[in-house]
Amino acid sequence: MAATTRPAATPVVLHGCGGQPVTSPTTFTLACGDGKISLGSLVWSDWGRPTASATGKYLAVGCVPDCASGTEVPYAATVTVSGLLDGGYTVMHISAPHAPSRTADYRLDTQGPVEAR
Repeated sequence: MAATTRPAATPVVLHGCGGQPVTSPTTFTLACGDGKISLGSLVWSDWGRPTASATGKYLAVGCVPDCASGTEVPYAATVTVSGLLDGGYTVMHISAPHAPSRTADYRLDTQGPVEAR
């Protein structure tokens, strides 16, 4: 009998800011300190498989006239999560071709996202 890849039996999560586990989130904060970078309108495919992807918006607060009073600017984005370990994804890659920083990579652990540099 051929082996098949099936979604995990237990819910697979991302750990958000403060370690809060979320399953296939529609929004996800990336900048835990000030919340000025986040993802929104996420629509996931293959959630629970070794690699899952979503389309949505990369939301960044523009620094015009300054960062404190800037407004949120949405950019179309593709998000890929992988590195499934102990029921949670550990790696996130974001591609937002029209954003100031076109790609971003995050390490995901039980305390939330940390930008990989």
